[in-house]
Amino acid sequence: MDTSSEQLAIAIGKALGGGQASAYTGTSYCQSGNHLVRHAVSVHPRAFIWSAKELPDGPTRTFEPRSLTLQTDGVDDFSLSIDRIPFSFPEAVQLSFPLSLPIWGRQLDDYHPVACEVNGSDTTLLLRHRVDRTIFGSFTFDTESGIAKTLFSPTTALKLERELPPENGEHDFGFVSGFGDPDLQNRLRPDENTH
Repeated sequence: MDTSSEQLAIAIGKALGGGQASAYTGTSYCQSGNHLVRHAVSVHPRAFIWSAKELPDGPTRTFEPRSLTLQTDGVDDFSLSIDRIPFSFPEAVQLSFPLSLPIWGRQLDDYHPVACEVNGSDTTLLLRHRVDRTIFGSFTFDTESGIAKTLFSPTTALKLERELPPENGEHDFGFVSGFGDPDLQNRLRPDENTH
């Protein structure tokens, strides 16, 4: 573990970037206690566009960035004020938006980073609880891209498995088609100018 403030600051900066340049699909795993929930996710982090369908046949939640509205199966749940984004995003997409995680030592965060370790292609931040300094967690991300992979604490486990893009370079956001909203599907396609 590297506890030097310089290396820790570099690692935190990389993690906060979260690989925001590219849209992707994948599977998100959220575990609290013995309860595990899987979601098929489609995310375009830079545009704050996402969709999360609970597997195998649960509801689909999305965020509409134009109206700042969280939706379930295409129906508005509630609107967020700009200062609540991404803090109010569900666990299913929190690893895609690292600022939504309560691990950066901000006033309302539960944890703060205290050390980092590079292991192969991954970097892990060791997290210490704000109140009980004997409680630790970890946040792991890809060292080169900054893309989050896991968050573990005594009460929560989050894991994101991103799918590799198809060989033709196009992204398939097919499971979103159930919305019947082709405009949403077009917004989920990455902008050609972002690559």
